[in-house]
Amino acid sequence: MEAFRMLKLNESQAEEFVADLAAKCDRRWKETVDKTHFMDELREGKLKKATLQLFYKNWGSFVPVINSVYTSAFYKHLWFFVKNVDLMEVYTQKVLDEFGHPCPPGHIQILMSTGKALGLSKEEVLLSPMLPECRALPDFHRTLINDGQIQEYWFSVLWEHPFGNSCLDFFKALTKHYGLSTADASYFSKHHEADTMDHLDRKSHGAVTQTVLVRLLQEGISERPGYSPEYCAVTPADLNKMFMDGCYKATH
Repeated sequence: MEAFRMLKLNESQAEEFVADLAAKCDRRWKETVDKTHFMDELREGKLKKATLQLFYKNWGSFVPVINSVYTSAFYKHLWFFVKNVDLMEVYTQKVLDEFGHPCPPGHIQILMSTGKALGLSKEEVLLSPMLPECRALPDFHRTLINDGQIQEYWFSVLWEHPFGNSCLDFFKALTKHYGLSTADASYFSKHHEADTMDHLDRKSHGAVTQTVLVRLLQEGISERPGYSPEYCAVTPADLNKMFMDGCYKATH
């Protein structure tokens, strides 16, 4: 039986390790998500509105799940945050962003407003049953937060940065080809900002994740067989591709 592998790095080694994984995650996203029929047609303004709506209904069901997983990380990993009190600040910055900006309950407000601009009701955005191909993404994160080692979840959210770049593609396409105003498409513009750049005197969401991972690697991690850092980091790109492919297939 394969044993757990231990990994402990100094600060510079940890920063290099995380930067390398983040780059691999970005590359996998470009090789998968960016090359889907969904994204190609979205950028050209040729994606069916029905496909876009189905995607957004499934995405709307995903968002509350992934945000609740993030908040549960504080409880699940409380021992780590109590030991590293300084990291509570960067962790809380993201919580404030997700649940407090522009005001409570946070980003879910712009999720619903962009959905309305796409012709969807609040119920359709938040309560639609997810396609199996879409369900895999939140269930992957649920599995890691509940059953995995602490680092597995944090490696698995490195995809926020490439997703933020794709949000810019969404925003440009919706405002150029689908008749949405900049305010209508604000879910995507705000997430491009939040996931890829420091804003509101807070770290970008991608930077928060990397800060936590660097500290985890300095303290030492135990890698269980089958769940390497690279596997946890790049798999969400494949699952996002499957998410988009599922919505595309269901409407063609």
